[in-house]
Amino acid sequence: MTRPGSLARILCLLALLAGVGCRSGTASPPPDAGAGAGSSPPPAAAPGGDARREGDGWVWTAPPPAWVGLPAADDEAIAFTYGRQHLVVLDAQGRRQWQADRLGLRDVAPRLGTDLVVAATDDGLAAFRRAGGALLWDTPVKGRANTPVIAGGLAVTTTWEGTVVAINLADGRLAWTVSLPGPALGPPATDGTTVVAAWDRADRRSGGAIAVDAASGRQRWAVPLPGGGVSAPALTAGGLAVVVAGDLAAHALALTSGERKWRTEVEGAGSPEVPPLAVDARTVLVAHRLGGLDLLDAGTGRRSWQVATDGAAVRGGPVARPAGSYAFPLDDGRVLLAGPKRETELVRPPAGRVSGLAVGPGGWLVATLREAPVNTAEAGPLW
Repeated sequence: MTRPGSLARILCLLALLAGVGCRSGTASPPPDAGAGAGSSPPPAAAPGGDARREGDGWVWTAPPPAWVGLPAADDEAIAFTYGRQHLVVLDAQGRRQWQADRLGLRDVAPRLGTDLVVAATDDGLAAFRRAGGALLWDTPVKGRANTPVIAGGLAVTTTWEGTVVAINLADGRLAWTVSLPGPALGPPATDGTTVVAAWDRADRRSGGAIAVDAASGRQRWAVPLPGGGVSAPALTAGGLAVVVAGDLAAHALALTSGERKWRTEVEGAGSPEVPPLAVDARTVLVAHRLGGLDLLDAGTGRRSWQVATDGAAVRGGPVARPAGSYAFPLDDGRVLLAGPKRETELVRPPAGRVSGLAVGPGGWLVATLREAPVNTAEAGPLW
């Protein structure tokens, strides 16, 4: 059963907007396509305006028929795209700070920097001033960009066409480009000085990971990995790059040399848009394509906890609370809530699918919804 204050309660806010009910549990069936027909939802926030308060949280409504992409969040703000041409930044209360329009924005998470918000586009990256949203530069890179990372004065991204690209944050000029042996459908990772990217050939026969110097693009190492499902990388505080590969295993590679430090079998292959999560200095949470999670010792790869689902994970990685509660979006739209010391729940929104999750200001869980009559971003304090 769903507990009060859990994500199920937060997602029920979406039900109020859609005029249908909520479902939760470990085996919730797909919602009836006709649910809520003929019913009138309560008044919603003006499309594209400030969020509507609901209980302890809020719901921001995107103008139809646009769905909302994956969210990004930090201690002060939440950013996401909608309709493939609008970038929105909200404050902690869901009040719209600004909106910028650019045709061809991708629905992956933007990157919130100190002074800039950098968004992936169908042909490169675009940077907007964090205070006010003015466009600073819009740089093509001849490829569909993924969520970038910021390393020093550079924004670094990977592309579906198989490159790692760095752009100068100050003026948008291309700094360097590195070619990969195959497409990179997920974002890179960085510790500020080294950038790691993963790739997987389209024929699924081989994959790999590569590390380059962030400032120059010079290759530090390249390691082959079994293809057929290679996740984006995550970096640990102990100097490891962790990826899930097509051999149904998580691999930890030394950031300095690429040397394999451990390999731990999991139940599914990796998914390029679902990176592991470095929970803290000692543990890494590994997500695989079959929708399960494994909590591993970052130094040894030893498993301390795991959970399996009947779903799949294709887009959007897990997020964590300090108390050891994890939320993970599944491809069918449900959200897995689980942890070593909490009840496992599978929560389904009443309509549409959850695009992605982020931890926002004050530790609130931010979720975005797409493919529903009402597409939204919402946030709540308890999960």
